[in-house]
Amino acid sequence: MSNKKPAELRQRRNTADVGVVLSVPGRMVPQADVAWRESTVERWTFFWGSPLASQVEPSDEGAFRRLFKLYDELDRLWDAVEETGRVVVGSQGQPRPNPLFKQIETFQAEARQMEDRFGLSPLSRLRLGITFADAQASLDGLNARLAAKMAQSDNDLWADFDAE
Repeated sequence: MSNKKPAELRQRRNTADVGVVLSVPGRMVPQADVAWRESTVERWTFFWGSPLASQVEPSDEGAFRRLFKLYDELDRLWDAVEETGRVVVGSQGQPRPNPLFKQIETFQAEARQMEDRFGLSPLSRLRLGITFADAQASLDGLNARLAAKMAQSDNDLWADFDAE
């Protein structure tokens, strides 16, 4: 469920909720890049099995591939830092931080921006107004509410509007 205030209580009413994101069982997982590490492939598969993946348009797949390529490169950079050391010898023989940290910082910033655009963190989902729900439970609830409304007489329905 969204933690946003109801629209009538908001100061800014021009931010629409995306609504409820329904999970679609049995979605096909796009093929992972063969050059990716096993951990990146596992992360890719896990993402495509999540409810959020049901909202990904085919045209967005390229952007997701770029994001997962960044994840893969970040893992490789961290391994390189572990191999070469966190502190290396500078050009004048002085100790200095590994220059790979700068590239890691750049890739992490880019990945964070993409994650925010796609709603891959709790805060970015909240900002986008995305709410996750089980599709079956949502449909059952909708059917129950519709059946309850259908059971009311016309006078009862108008009473709901008059009370507001």
